[in-house]
Amino acid sequence: MSTCGFYFLIVPSRPEDLRRTVADRVAQRVAGRGVSRASVDAAVGSVIAALETRTGAGQATPPDAGSGRLLVAAVTARSVPDLASRLRTALARDGITVGSIGIAVAGLHHVATLEIAASARPALEAATRALGAQLSIVDEDARR
Repeated sequence: MSTCGFYFLIVPSRPEDLRRTVADRVAQRVAGRGVSRASVDAAVGSVIAALETRTGAGQATPPDAGSGRLLVAAVTARSVPDLASRLRTALARDGITVGSIGIAVAGLHHVATLEIAASARPALEAATRALGAQLSIVDEDARR
C-alpha cells in the first residue's frame, strides 16, 4: 500500500513471520540493484536481533513514549552511511529523543530501525523526507 510516498508495513505477530515479512519488503525495495537475498536476510536479521537484544525480546519504552502508542520504523536509504546519526539529529531538532537505533548495511543500502512514540511520527516522516530516504512503519498493535 502506498500513501503520499510512504510505505506502510503490516506484519504478523510471530517473530519468524516478522523477520520474513520485513526481509521480503526490503528485497522488493532493492530488487534489481545487485543486492543478494542472502545480504537482505542477514541485514534484516541483524536489525531484528539488535532490537530484540535492546528490548529483551519484550516491550521496550523509548524515552518519549510516555503512555502512548509505539511505532517501529525502518528507514532505508542509498549511500547514507551515517543514517542513524542523521535521523537522531533531525529528530532532536524537533525535541524528539530516540533510544537505540538498529542499523544494517548491504553494499550501498543502509537501513536504520528504531522504536518511537506514535506522536513523533510527523517529525520522523519529515526527517525521512529531508534525508531522501524511505520509511516503513509498524505500529505497536500490529506487532501483537
